[in-house]
Amino acid sequence: MNTPSFIETIKVLDGQFINLPYHYERMSRTIASFLNTAISIDLSIDDIPVNLRTGLVKCRVAYSSNYISVEYTRYTFRKVESLRLVEDNEIDYSYKYEDRSSLLSLLSRKENCDDILIVKNGYITDTSYSNVVLENATGLYTPSSYLLSGTKRRMLLDQGRIKETDIKVSDLHHYSKLYLINSMIDIEDNISLALSQVI
Repeated sequence: MNTPSFIETIKVLDGQFINLPYHYERMSRTIASFLNTAISIDLSIDDIPVNLRTGLVKCRVAYSSNYISVEYTRYTFRKVESLRLVEDNEIDYSYKYEDRSSLLSLLSRKENCDDILIVKNGYITDTSYSNVVLENATGLYTPSSYLLSGTKRRMLLDQGRIKETDIKVSDLHHYSKLYLINSMIDIEDNISLALSQVI
């Protein structure tokens, strides 16, 4: 059986790695669970290309038992104005696999929407590339039924800025706004939409 490969996406802002301890923890947990090796992934500011040391940059680390690849690219936010509810009761993306075919298969069902909001056993999980945070008059909440334990999600929970709760499809009407968050996207970036745009 082939050894799986994994990715880690890390935000670099003005030449500084953001939220790095959370990324190292997730990579260490993945390596311990899947890769029968003692590989070490150490990122250095000195390795960031000089022309990418200002502004918003994505650091993409791909790794397996026999290779590590690190790439840096300029990052721009994608526009998300609508989400299609797509159900899959079998999907598992609890680790950040490089093979995203299961997610891409679901994404192909987005029809005329910009992305998908995945439903598993009636519960809201994630979009194809982010965790979600929902807002109502009492605060900010993230589904306890997430697919991937995102680093930004974990940081916001640790800081007490968001709370975790069960959110069913039938609960969506209790919320007014949905934010997309991931390692590159903060709540303050306002990549968000009204719940009326979740179809």
